[in-house]
Amino acid sequence: MISYCIKVEDARPGMKVAEPAYFTTSAGTQMLAARIGAEIDQNLIKLMTARGVKTIEVFSDVPLDDIAITPPEPLKASTPNPPPNLPPEKIKPIAPVISEKLKEEAVCSVKELFDCFSDKDNVNKTTAYKCVSDVEGVIDDLIEVLTTDNSSLIHINDLKSVDDYTYHHSISVAVLAMATGRELGFDKNTLFRLGRCAMMHDIGKQAVPIGIINKKGKLTDEEYDTIKQHVIWGVAALKANGVGDQELWDGIMYHHEKTNGTGYPDKLKSDQIPLFSKIISVADVYDAITSFRSYRNPMLPSEAFNIIFKEVGISFEYPVVKAFFAKLELYPLNTIVELSDGRLAIIHDSDTKFRLRPAVRLWGSDEIIYLAATANRDLNIINVMHANDLPPGYEAE
Repeated sequence: MISYCIKVEDARPGMKVAEPAYFTTSAGTQMLAARIGAEIDQNLIKLMTARGVKTIEVFSDVPLDDIAITPPEPLKASTPNPPPNLPPEKIKPIAPVISEKLKEEAVCSVKELFDCFSDKDNVNKTTAYKCVSDVEGVIDDLIEVLTTDNSSLIHINDLKSVDDYTYHHSISVAVLAMATGRELGFDKNTLFRLGRCAMMHDIGKQAVPIGIINKKGKLTDEEYDTIKQHVIWGVAALKANGVGDQELWDGIMYHHEKTNGTGYPDKLKSDQIPLFSKIISVADVYDAITSFRSYRNPMLPSEAFNIIFKEVGISFEYPVVKAFFAKLELYPLNTIVELSDGRLAIIHDSDTKFRLRPAVRLWGSDEIIYLAATANRDLNIINVMHANDLPPGYEAE
C-alpha cells in the first residue's frame, strides 16, 4: 500500500496514519501526536493541529486528486533546547497476566463462540455446546492464574488490541470481573460462574449491524435503541439453544443497568440488579475507555479511575468499585510514561496508596520523582507510551 505525505489541514476522516507523527514540547522533546495505524477523524485532526503538526504520512482510500502531496516535514526541535541524546534504557518487559499460549487459546475460543452465535436464529447446537465447553475450559485456566497469588494485583495491558477488539474485550472483562470477585471473597465455583457470564456479556452484539458498532459519530436514537437490544438478543440466543441458566442470563441481561435506575433494558435500581451484572458493568466500562480504538486514543488509567468513582451512586455501587480497584494495577512497573513537562519516565514504584500518582524514574537517569509528593502536585502523567512510539532521542533495549 502506498503512503502519501499531506498537510494536516488536508487530512480527511477515513485516512490512516502511515508513520508516527510527533510534535515538539516546550521542553524541546519530540512527543507522539498520532500513532501508526490510527484512523483519522476530526478529533485527531484538531489534536494534531493544536500540537503544531504540519504534515502527516497517510494511507488513503480517499481520492487524493485535489490534495497537494508535500514532502515530509523534518523533525525539528524548538530552540534553544535540542532533542535529548540519552543512552538506551534497558526496560524489563511487563509481566503478562496470562501466558501468550493461554491468551491465544482464550481469543480463539471466544471468537469461535461468538461466530457460532452470529446468526441468532440459526445456531448449530452441537457446535454451540463445544464452543461453550472450550470457553469454560479457558475460564478454569484463568481462575488458576488469578488465584495463584492472593496478594498480587493484576493489569490487562497485554490483552489490549486494536485487532479483534471484541474478543480481547470479552477476555479482559472476564479477568477484571473475576479479580473483583476474588476481592469480594468469592470461592472458585462462584468465580467460574462470574467469569462465564463476563466472557459472554456482549455475545448479543453479534446481531447488531457492524456499521452501528463501529460508527464514529453520535448514534441516532434509532441506532442507540438497536444497540440496547444486544442484551436481549444475546440472552434469547443462549436460551433458545439450551446454553446457561437463569444466573447466567440475568448477569448478561442486566450488565447495562445503573444503580439510579436509568440503565437498560428494564431500568432496574440498585437492589434489583444482580451482583454479577454490577461487577461486569464496572469492568466493561473500565476496559472500554482505556482501550485503543482506530477512531480514538485510550483514556489514562487514572482518568478512568476518576470517571468511574464519579459514577458511584449513579451507575455503580461503592463496594463493587472499591473491590474492583483494590485488585487493579493502574500503572504496572516498567511502564513508559510521558510527564506533563515533556519528559519521559518509567514507572518505578506503584504503591497501592498512591496508585494514581506513582513514583517514576526519569529516562536515562537515576532520579526518582514521587508524583504523590506535595512538591510535585503540578506534575502529571499525560500519556502511556509503547516502545515503538518513542520519539527521536529515546531508545529502549
